[in-house]
Amino acid sequence: MTFDWQKLSQIREIQEYFEGDFQNFQSRIEYHMRELEKVAPDELDKLAIIRVIEVTNGCTQYGFRRNDENCLTVEQTREAMQKVIGFMNNMRIDLPSGKSISFNESTNQLMREVRKIYQDAFKRNMADQEREYYAYSTANFLTLGRQRFEEAMELVKLEFEDLFSTYYIERGRKYIAPYIEAIPDNPN
Repeated sequence: MTFDWQKLSQIREIQEYFEGDFQNFQSRIEYHMRELEKVAPDELDKLAIIRVIEVTNGCTQYGFRRNDENCLTVEQTREAMQKVIGFMNNMRIDLPSGKSISFNESTNQLMREVRKIYQDAFKRNMADQEREYYAYSTANFLTLGRQRFEEAMELVKLEFEDLFSTYYIERGRKYIAPYIEAIPDNPN
């Protein structure tokens, strides 16, 4: 499958990495895509759900730090963060409806590896790891694809709208949208 790399290169969060070395950054994205393509389809479905939750939580936390007009209260923001951290620590998503989503061990290992890259990038301020995290993140969006993300977004809206609010569910959707728009409608 080919993607609209020019469209991807205009996304604010990753634009500087394409500008710095387009071919190398594209190669890192493609590397992570090949690794993700080894993951079983049902595990990819679950990865899409956790990714939508993470993105929505990120938008929620960022909105609070910026003191956005629609930001959640301190208590609501803390509750969202703690719940999502719990999902990551436990490698399981507990849905308010009572169902739990667990991952197989190889997916858990992948999640631990990505979490380490994230922590190195954003907690330890390692610039090369920030670039690597964004390469993985982009590969994640592209590999999981439009349908999985649409289904995951609907599930997250249904199950977690009370936690994040309609506003931040939509902010998460808007964050993901430019990546999905770079995926061709007809993969053939």
